[in-house]
Amino acid sequence: MLRENAALLEPHVRVFLKEAFEPLTDCARAFSIDPKKRTLSQIAKTAAAFFDALSDTDPRPIVMSSEDLSGHMPGRHGLECYDSTGLVMKCLTDVALRRFGPTTDLTFYFSTRGHDAWLRSTWWQNLRSTRLTDDLQAYSAQFDAARSLDDILEEIALDVSPARVTSFLLEDTADLPLGPLDPLLALLELTELDRTQLAILPSENVQPDMGIHDVFLALNRSALSEKDIQEAKRLVRRMAQQPDP
Repeated sequence: MLRENAALLEPHVRVFLKEAFEPLTDCARAFSIDPKKRTLSQIAKTAAAFFDALSDTDPRPIVMSSEDLSGHMPGRHGLECYDSTGLVMKCLTDVALRRFGPTTDLTFYFSTRGHDAWLRSTWWQNLRSTRLTDDLQAYSAQFDAARSLDDILEEIALDVSPARVTSFLLEDTADLPLGPLDPLLALLELTELDRTQLAILPSENVQPDMGIHDVFLALNRSALSEKDIQEAKRLVRRMAQQPDP
C-alpha cells in the first residue's frame, strides 16, 4: 500500500522501500545467520551510507519499510526466532542518532501475527519458496522452545532505548479503514493527508484454501530437480489465482 499510494504520500512523507536500501537488508540478513562483530559493522557502514544521502533540510518524516531488516525469516538457515533483530535495530539506532542528532524522534514499528497464525504463515512461505518437507505439525514443533514475538519486541525495546518500539497484530488491522497502513499513518500524524484518496489493496501472499500446500509438500518430497519443482509451483499458483469460469 505504501508503494501503490506513493504519489499521494510523497508531499507528506519520504517513503523508502527495500529497493532503496537493499544493501542494508542484505547485511541484516547476513548478520542473522552469522552474528559476528564483522557482520554487525557492515550494517553500521551500510546504514551510515544510506542516512548520509538523505537531505537535512527536508522537513518530511522518513519511513523505511522492509521485513528483511529483521533478518532472515525463522524456519530458514536453522533460525527459530528473530534473535539478531535487537542488535540490528540498536545498530540502526546508534547510526541514525549520530547522523540526525540525539533528539531525533525514532520509532520502530513491527507488524506482527498471533503465534499460531505466524507459524502457519512462515510455514506456507517456506513451503512455497524452499524444499521444506515438514508438514505444519512437524514444522511447528521445532518452535516449541523458541522465544515469542512479544519477548523479542521487549528485548528490542531495551536495545534501542530511548527510541520507541510499537507493534500491531496484522489480524487486528482487518477491520481498519486502511488495513495494515492505518497504524503506521497514525504514528506519522499526517494531519494534511486526505486518507479518503488512498487506494486500499486486498491481502497479499495469502495461502489459498485449495489444498495447494499438500501439492507443494509432495513436490518438495519428490526427486524432481529444483528447477522443475519451482516451475511446477509457479504453474500451480497461477492456476489457483485464476477466477472461476
